[in-house]
Amino acid sequence: MKYGIVIAHGPLGDAFLKAAKSIMGTDEGLFPLSVTDMSLQEIESRLTSIVNEPCDDVEGIIVMACLRGGSSWNVSAAVAKDRPHVRLVSGLNLAMLLTFLLKRDILSLDELVEEMKKEAAKGITSLQLAG
Repeated sequence: MKYGIVIAHGPLGDAFLKAAKSIMGTDEGLFPLSVTDMSLQEIESRLTSIVNEPCDDVEGIIVMACLRGGSSWNVSAAVAKDRPHVRLVSGLNLAMLLTFLLKRDILSLDELVEEMKKEAAKGITSLQLAG
């Protein structure tokens, strides 16, 4: 199984997981990590413990960060650096999370990352109203 970590500021990660569970009926293998009021060392320690927690059946871990370049991204990049089974994706949105849940069992880790990025970007649109 592939695991996902949603790392975000405030209650954002929990809210995404609750929304995904209400749509999909499950949030198995997903871990939220709120970085609000945490030092960089606390974020690293907490993230490392989650990355090291999964069972032997883990095929890979995808860390979904809310914002590239922020503290959660920077720490996640450092944690993922020497772990070939960990990938990091930024720009967390619901389409990305649902794609993870829908396709994690049928795509390889790298294919899944690419599909998540594609679906996340596809969901960003604008509506130009006439007038």
